[in-house]
Amino acid sequence: MRVKTTQEQTFADSFINIPNSQLDIINKVIDWEVIAKDLSHIKVDYSAVSLFKALLIGTWHNLSDEKLADSLSRDLVFINFCNFSLSGNKPDATTIGRFRTKLIKQNLFDRLLSSINLMLENNQLKLSNGKHVAMDATLIQSARRTKKIITTHKTGEVYEIDSNPIQYSDDKDARWTFKAGKYTYGYSSVVTTDANGLINKATTHPANDSEMTHFEENVKQAGNQKGVRVLYDKGAASQANSEALKAQKLRDGIMRKKPKGKQMSHWNKLRNKAISKRRFVVERTFGTLKRTYGLARSRYIGLEKVASEVNLKAIAYNLVRAANVYINKGLNTT
Repeated sequence: MRVKTTQEQTFADSFINIPNSQLDIINKVIDWEVIAKDLSHIKVDYSAVSLFKALLIGTWHNLSDEKLADSLSRDLVFINFCNFSLSGNKPDATTIGRFRTKLIKQNLFDRLLSSINLMLENNQLKLSNGKHVAMDATLIQSARRTKKIITTHKTGEVYEIDSNPIQYSDDKDARWTFKAGKYTYGYSSVVTTDANGLINKATTHPANDSEMTHFEENVKQAGNQKGVRVLYDKGAASQANSEALKAQKLRDGIMRKKPKGKQMSHWNKLRNKAISKRRFVVERTFGTLKRTYGLARSRYIGLEKVASEVNLKAIAYNLVRAANVYINKGLNTT
């Protein structure tokens, strides 16, 4: 049986809203009609915007679809934010999961991130013409484990307890990589942030697919404006990468490596220190995404789903940061 697709809010619903709360501010600074157009070709039994808001609720509170559906049936603040009626039907876990799958199949999370970022820029909550952006990559563990335990030699070689070939899990897109002294099975996401740490773009690859292999592509996809300085750690230091930035009319903000057998020049030491002070924002963003939004380990399997998960969490992160800017500055949203 199909449920009604529109639900008019009742007189009682008007008392639920909490003025100038994070959710209230987000509701006011985002033009949900634009989001509705982005989602217009998604066929669902509820308002697509309401279901998208529900996904945001689930992301902010790190809820499974089952727990999210349960919260939407009883939490008055969540019900109001999603524009559901107190007396109307609410989506179940299956409906929420199917809606997410439709967005993933049509790669809509990337478009939604761009649309929402533009609205934040128009409300002066996000830098559109900053002098620099920060880029870096972070590892995301797969939601699945490999079926066999592996260990390592001191030389860094991988071998198995029974010496048989490694049998991977059902996450066929995940791969092994070695970084910071340990092996990780999963994915790598390259993120570009503005000077305040809000996410401009996120691009996800299997973990063994080096970010340097896609350096030029990642920079181009980030849509940086001409003349912006791109800040990156010294892992990206190479003549080819510097030339790639120059070709896109971007300024080189890559930290310099110490020359082999030589001392680093005083100028490069000062340069690296200055860059480090500015690019810390991307590390702070990673910390929040992993600590608060559970990005240290993916919730889903497969590159397509993990990439969409990263974009959804980027949207959720940006909205909360933007709402906090409004609150801290005491801006009026009425």
